[in-house]
Amino acid sequence: MDRIVTLHFVDGSKLAFDFPEQASNAAGKHVKLADFMASKHLVIEAEGQLFVFPVTSVKYIAFSVPNVSKQALGALPRHALTGARLRD
Repeated sequence: MDRIVTLHFVDGSKLAFDFPEQASNAAGKHVKLADFMASKHLVIEAEGQLFVFPVTSVKYIAFSVPNVSKQALGALPRHALTGARLRD
């Protein structure tokens, strides 16, 4: 599993999960991302547990997903910046 999501909480703590690819085709990925962007909760099933995080307790979420296609980026809001690089 080479995909990672790191939740950075408003209290300064963080929690990271590895996860497998969630959809094999572009349409499925688009639907998953659109649902995620509209949700008030992030729901993660891991190791026999169900984690439900209210978005209000999350400062930001960092996804590490290798080889993101331009088509997958089409599910992002139109105002999203793409092709950026993180600077320290």
